Amino acid sequence: MASNNKPFHEQPHLHTRAEHRAAVLTYPGNFREALRQGQADPKKTLFGVAHGIASVAVTKVLASAKPDFIWIDYEHAVFDRSSLYDAIQAAQHHSEGKSLVVVRVAKGDPVGLATALDAGASAIVMPHTETAEEVREMIKEVYYPPLGQRSFSPWTFTPGISNQSIYEDDDWNMKNSNNHVCLIPQIESVKGLKNLDEIASVEGVAGLMFGPGDYSADAGIKLQLGGVPPPAFLEAMGKFVEGAKKHNLPLFGAAQAPAMVPMMIQQGYVGIAVAFDYWGLAGLVADGLKGARAMVDVKPEDAEGEKASNGTVPVTNGSNGATEANGSS
Repeated sequence: MASNNKPFHEQPHLHTRAEHRAAVLTYPGNFREALRQGQADPKKTLFGVAHGIASVAVTKVLASAKPDFIWIDYEHAVFDRSSLYDAIQAAQHHSEGKSLVVVRVAKGDPVGLATALDAGASAIVMPHTETAEEVREMIKEVYYPPLGQRSFSPWTFTPGISNQSIYEDDDWNMKNSNNHVCLIPQIESVKGLKNLDEIASVEGVAGLMFGPGDYSADAGIKLQLGGVPPPAFLEAMGKFVEGAKKHNLPLFGAAQAPAMVPMMIQQGYVGIAVAFDYWGLAGLVADGLKGARAMVDVKPEDAEGEKASNGTVPVTNGSNGATEANGSS
């Protein structure tokens, strides 16, 4: 929240620390502008983390690293309404406005959508999008009038205390939300890809996302992680990328490995999740266990050599001739 209740424009240092933040961190940051800048300059590509562990404590840890965005998967992760709300606000506050929040809300979940928006989500991913009409209906729910029909919540601010806006005549922060929030349809089926041109043409669509797993299942393509994708998948991905370029829409998605990033930027990806909390935690534990178990088979003389290489020097205890490690105080 703005310090001493000063108008936001009197506190330019806030934007210096977090370029796209709102005046108050309970409101959405400007994901639309962040995407625009990323399209114009690849050096401003947004790199973020996919958040699937339904724990606000984990949210705070992720936000402390200040990724450009935190993508909360409310479709598949087991957040409830309260924890989703808290996670979104924790992400913004613990990153000091640096991390914009993207939420994937399950199809046909108006309560989850309202919760994400009221909490301050900067972008909504719309999974399993198949028609332009679905997108037009979603826009009504995402944006306030005159762009849509979003319901206004009286529980997201306190008049005169926490309702500052970066826009003039915006006491209710409706301009802030309409200007900042992005709707990102996700194409995950043969039908959705077939209708991509119509979907991308809908006014209000800010970007596009592809769902490789669900698309492959729907198209009868073998699911795989890594390696060279099947020709049918590459063809579908090519159509998706070309469709987005035709409408000058930025792409949002995830990289399974850092080596994928240059290719994805070339394809038009502007928002790329480069870390996954579930996978990262499991990998950290697995590597630690693997390393420890490997030491069980290390011969004593090899272990002594390892000590020396780490700066510990074996010395002889004068009282009993036993060898001890010295130098690790």
